[in-house]
Amino acid sequence: VPITIPSINENDLPVLSQAVSLELILFVAWNNYLIAYILRCMPNLRYFFFTFGPYISKHFFPIELLDGYVWQEILELYVPYLSKFEFHMSIWKCYPPTDLDIVIDSFKHFVRKYSNWHMIIDQ
Repeated sequence: VPITIPSINENDLPVLSQAVSLELILFVAWNNYLIAYILRCMPNLRYFFFTFGPYISKHFFPIELLDGYVWQEILELYVPYLSKFEFHMSIWKCYPPTDLDIVIDSFKHFVRKYSNWHMIIDQ
């Protein structure tokens, strides 16, 4: 029997205006858009710590997790007061290889905006 996931009514999400810090740890395949649903409920968030992994996949991986442009859009749109964003991802992916230069280039906004932004990426 297939599991059905209920649809999300974007106009009926709770707002947690008192929440200023969130640590989100995932060990399952999510995508940035589901994370955006969580963040839009916390408009006054100041600190966001995101950990993903270790996740093992031969083929499937939500590649948008490695897209800095997507992260920039989500963070600027839903958590405008964010002052600290820390994320750690551990991914063991066999195929296809990821072009690390594309990943690094997508996060250049963060390098320019935050003087103490550090990024370590390895494959």
